[in-house]
Amino acid sequence: MNNHPTIPVILGTARDGRESEKVAKLVAELAQAAGFQTELLDVREYMTSQTIPWWDKTPETENWQKKMAQADGLIIVTPEYNHSFPGELKILLDKAYKEYEGKPAALVGVSAGQFGGARAVEHLKQVLLKFELHPLRNAVYFSDVASQFDAQGVLINEEYRKRIAKMLDDLKKILI
Repeated sequence: MNNHPTIPVILGTARDGRESEKVAKLVAELAQAAGFQTELLDVREYMTSQTIPWWDKTPETENWQKKMAQADGLIIVTPEYNHSFPGELKILLDKAYKEYEGKPAALVGVSAGQFGGARAVEHLKQVLLKFELHPLRNAVYFSDVASQFDAQGVLINEEYRKRIAKMLDDLKKILI
């Protein structure tokens, strides 16, 4: 692997007023500062009204597959909705398959409650394993996310910066 792996940050919800967007932007910023080549991939930019399987060669699948083929790993930021991850994230992930094989995936859970998206992350890990992605053992969990950022979207609780840095170090150990 090269010294500047390509690690996109996937924002896994299209919901209006999404608090997880602040988290995804922060993670992308910190990933770039840590030496990763990164970009924020917003699920909204890849929305389709139905699941398109990876073997259907459509512009939607080919675009996503190209992005995933170029990636050395992934960071997925997912909110928890009703004890799981959003359906639009699953629809997005289903657009590729072989492009994921063997790549690490770091997970960041986000919730308004006290568990920080832990149930969504656990469900997502099962899906990622099917895609032959390798979820990192430890995820970052943003609990009570609305209180973690100020009105301008600046992180208040610096402890999360440390947790993200640890996650990025874990990715580096695998990739570099």
